[in-house]
Amino acid sequence: MEWIDDQRAAGELSEASIRHNMNLLSRFFSWAIARDKASINPVRQIPMGSRPTQTVKSDTPWLDDDAIVRKLISDLEEPISFMFYLCNRSGLRTGEAAGLRMSDMAFVDEGLIRVRFSYDGPLKEDKKGEGKVKRVPAPEDYAEFLGPWLDQRKAQGANPEDRVFPCARRKGLCFRKENIESCWEEAAPAHVGGRERLLKKNGDKVANELKPTMTWYQATRHSFVSRHLSRGASLDEVSAAVGHSSPVVTKRFYDHYVRRSFSPKLRAGLGLGARQDGSRVVPMKR
Repeated sequence: MEWIDDQRAAGELSEASIRHNMNLLSRFFSWAIARDKASINPVRQIPMGSRPTQTVKSDTPWLDDDAIVRKLISDLEEPISFMFYLCNRSGLRTGEAAGLRMSDMAFVDEGLIRVRFSYDGPLKEDKKGEGKVKRVPAPEDYAEFLGPWLDQRKAQGANPEDRVFPCARRKGLCFRKENIESCWEEAAPAHVGGRERLLKKNGDKVANELKPTMTWYQATRHSFVSRHLSRGASLDEVSAAVGHSSPVVTKRFYDHYVRRSFSPKLRAGLGLGARQDGSRVVPMKR
């Protein structure tokens, strides 16, 4: 508990990061117990009220303007523009888009994209390294936006296990997060607003830098979930699309969007309708 207090006092980590550190320590002690190196897991003895909890922000901005999405696709450099398109429309994580292989796009006509890698490694959900595979919904207009790029890759002789988005900056390696965010920070301020950020070096003021008011994550995966839940999509379907372990996880962070509307089929069954004998329904007397 003192270790947790020290992390909070330093003021450099969020509650979510501190909780992640705590969970990592707990897994270490579980390993130690399994190998007779320890007898108890001290993390499990921390009272629930003293454990760090991740704060859910219901006012986190998200991108709900398709015209802006089109402008961003146009302004971002290739192939980051296509990666943004997939992350915004299909809810892919950045690493998942970077790790796509040509053969993973063979299912788009069925409305699906196969996802097997995150950058160079396994998926985040693949905790045990079992080669877990998931499938995400393919955008209906993928042929318009992504078709020319896929045709170009095929013309270049790309094999089924070659990357959909090879990185020109670093041969043989897929795009890295820092490359993508650098490109995003150059193009995004013109469309999602910008804010001045003061840069400092050795305590001296150096320059003001314009940063977008919306991060890449907020404009992609976060916008995918927010957009669909706010429009009445089912919680379990959205949860499955983004690969959450259960709808409970999705609801924890997006409860403010869940069930703001109901389907016409449900509402159609709310009325009493006409009686079978054709007589009028008479309200109860007060």
